[in-house]
Amino acid sequence: MKGPALVVGASGGVGGALYNLLSKERRVIAVSSQARARSDWFETDYSEASLNEIAGHLDSRFPLTFICGGFLHGDGIMPEKRLDDLSSSALETAFRKNTIAPAMALKSFRPYFDQSQPARCAVLSAKIGSIGDNRSGGWFSYRSSKAALNMIVKSAAIELKRTHKELCLVAMHPGTTQSNLSDPFLKRGTHPSVSAEVTAQRIVDVVSGLGPENSGGFFDWQGDTLEW
Repeated sequence: MKGPALVVGASGGVGGALYNLLSKERRVIAVSSQARARSDWFETDYSEASLNEIAGHLDSRFPLTFICGGFLHGDGIMPEKRLDDLSSSALETAFRKNTIAPAMALKSFRPYFDQSQPARCAVLSAKIGSIGDNRSGGWFSYRSSKAALNMIVKSAAIELKRTHKELCLVAMHPGTTQSNLSDPFLKRGTHPSVSAEVTAQRIVDVVSGLGPENSGGFFDWQGDTLEW
């Protein structure tokens, strides 16, 4: 697939690896919370106003878009083991970062999805956001914010199918990746993991094999369909 790519969340583990991988073969526009002295790199706080401002500076249509990022722990917040561990602040943080930020990115950059040729957009979600696959409970904030993100992707895909006949918009589970997000849990040795570079290649391979008929789906890094 020819043409430039857009990577939102380009300073994160998976987002950064996607940026590096795609930059080898095409122009890549990066959106990130971290500033870099590059002409195609835009800094944002992920507010709607900031994302809209960046969108106003874009000069390309994108056949390939990745919306990355996520929040699992930090600032004294860790995944909840019990209902008693829930707090409104943790829920608010998880939804702001895992649901609202990518939703606003999807809204802001949707006008730049290519309409004249096949286009693909993958929004990084997580298998743990699957309601049907939830057999262990816990992790309330992370699970629910990712489940909400899945619904936004599904609804947006239905809407955009009317105007973007060749668009494939999907939620993507990247697998357990060695990154700051997963680091505290990888140390326990119970989660098989791969490098961000391997994850990036897997995601690109899967997304490249999808078409408009797959839009609105939820897929993992192997290309398998996940239940909602």
